[in-house]
Amino acid sequence: MSLQLTTRQSNILDFIRSHLDRHGQAPTLEEIGEAMGLAHVSAVLKHVRSLEAKGRLLIEPNRSRGIRLVTSTDPVDADTMELPLVGRIAAGEPLFSESRIERSLRVSRWLFRLKPDYLLRVVGDSMREEGILDQDIVGVHATPVARHGQVVAARIGGDRFTIKRLYWQGDVIRLLPNSPGYQPIDPDPTDDFAIEGLFAGLLRGS
Repeated sequence: MSLQLTTRQSNILDFIRSHLDRHGQAPTLEEIGEAMGLAHVSAVLKHVRSLEAKGRLLIEPNRSRGIRLVTSTDPVDADTMELPLVGRIAAGEPLFSESRIERSLRVSRWLFRLKPDYLLRVVGDSMREEGILDQDIVGVHATPVARHGQVVAARIGGDRFTIKRLYWQGDVIRLLPNSPGYQPIDPDPTDDFAIEGLFAGLLRGS
């Protein structure tokens, strides 16, 4: 990954530094989003995690204002990363996600096939045949782009999230479960629907 910052990342870093100077504490993700014009916490997390990966920030666990600037004395562990556990995601009927960090987990980066930006806890078993079980913690690689056949984290109607396999052929988009007894979800064209990220891997028993 390039260590060069994007314009957006530089602006976020400047805002965090300014907030620390003015208030003596880091901003919340919501405050960063408001300042940067980012409506969804997942978008803020993507940029903050990129800044962490580039060695500019550290995120301390179990703190809503746990962002701090990296100093030359901070240790670096190339084999692990600390990720926020954000709300819950439904593998059944969509649930309303909490827009807060429950806690942070330090995990091995080698557990994931894609680099995750955040973690979500699964509720329900509609993806059981995919090996994704109730109460598993899934890693999400934040991106609005997905291809037909990929397992995605999707937002429906504002703040409802679900994890499903994406069916996308022409103008037809469906979210497919993989467990008996569950029906596909057909997003209403009038809903606020978006792909939030790709399934990157999972943790079990955390």
